[in-house]
Amino acid sequence: MMRWHAEERQQDGMLRHPADGSQWRNIDRKFKDFGKDTRNIRFGLSTDGMNPFGEMSSGHSTWPVTMCIYNLPPWLCMKRKYIIMPIIIQGPKQPGNDIDVYLRPLVEDLKLLWKKEGVPVWDEDKQEEFNLRALLFVTINDWPALSNLSGQCNKGYKACTHCMDETESTYLKHCRKVIYMGHRRFLAANHSVRKKGKHFEHKADHRTNPKHCSRKIVFAMVKDLKVVFGKGPGSQPIESEDGHAAMWKNNSIFWELPYWEFLDVRHAIDVMHLTKNLCVNLLGFLGVYRKSKDTLEARNDLKYMEQRGDLHPETKEKGSHYLSPASYTLSKAEKESMFECLESIKVPFGYSTNIKRIISTKEKKFTNLKSHDCHVLMTQLLPVVIRGILPNNV
Repeated sequence: MMRWHAEERQQDGMLRHPADGSQWRNIDRKFKDFGKDTRNIRFGLSTDGMNPFGEMSSGHSTWPVTMCIYNLPPWLCMKRKYIIMPIIIQGPKQPGNDIDVYLRPLVEDLKLLWKKEGVPVWDEDKQEEFNLRALLFVTINDWPALSNLSGQCNKGYKACTHCMDETESTYLKHCRKVIYMGHRRFLAANHSVRKKGKHFEHKADHRTNPKHCSRKIVFAMVKDLKVVFGKGPGSQPIESEDGHAAMWKNNSIFWELPYWEFLDVRHAIDVMHLTKNLCVNLLGFLGVYRKSKDTLEARNDLKYMEQRGDLHPETKEKGSHYLSPASYTLSKAEKESMFECLESIKVPFGYSTNIKRIISTKEKKFTNLKSHDCHVLMTQLLPVVIRGILPNNV
């Protein structure tokens, strides 16, 4: 099974497995001695905080570090049977930026496995002994854990992992948060939205998308960073010239791996958290999941930025405010129609969870959403349900 990626994988140009991606091929070209033996292992690393006691009110945070083997086919590499846990970081507090201290033994083992002589291992299938080597292919985490492992700040004015120094951000004084702008830069050069300025600072945007920072540029940014582990003034990030927090807060321990600077994708965000966060934010705007994000503070920030004049709050008598309904706001009748439609939907066995278990027709809210529920809602059900409710421009 360790040779599946080279001997049994279907190679038709479709992306089904990390072996179908460019990074896998680049490693084989750059390190020919490593890629020559298909039994050499490529690991994926993940870590996140969890409460082992099952008490949601408790602040205890334990961080298991798990590794999967990408040599295996996709229907096996994520099975519990083939996942190893080399480190478990005990609580009660999360390690934060000090996670590198706990990862030191693992990194030393990865260095040993990368050496040309490797580790002697017996191959039962071929009835021979060979020198096994391994590398860390990528790390997959949620956004906070990615920041701890990569050493890049995940909040503030330069928190975009793609734009980096070219991040366009601004601070909302009423919502008290930093937001990121300039999304039209990523559209095609001839896209019609680039020319529209009504909802985008009243001007067109013909800028090119931010330049991708190559591995050499990123390595040059972090190679000379010094960090003092532990809590205290010495461990705080240094401010940049513009007075904001620096883009990098420490030099990740993974840069000690000889091959790390040659990887194009070193850290990735897991799809589970990404899908759920997008879905709950979308449902929050529709007013059918927890508290709506369409608040008085958000409307005041629109007024401060001189955007969407039709959505500015109106001051009434006795100091109260009236928020005019936006185009995406659902009325009570529209919510009833939406949930009646959802309740009547029938799907094949195993397609998704029972829809009736994740909706409350009485409160007109979604509850207990899982990541797969969010995926099915966004891609399949929600477009059909709201098609006859909201206007075409939404």
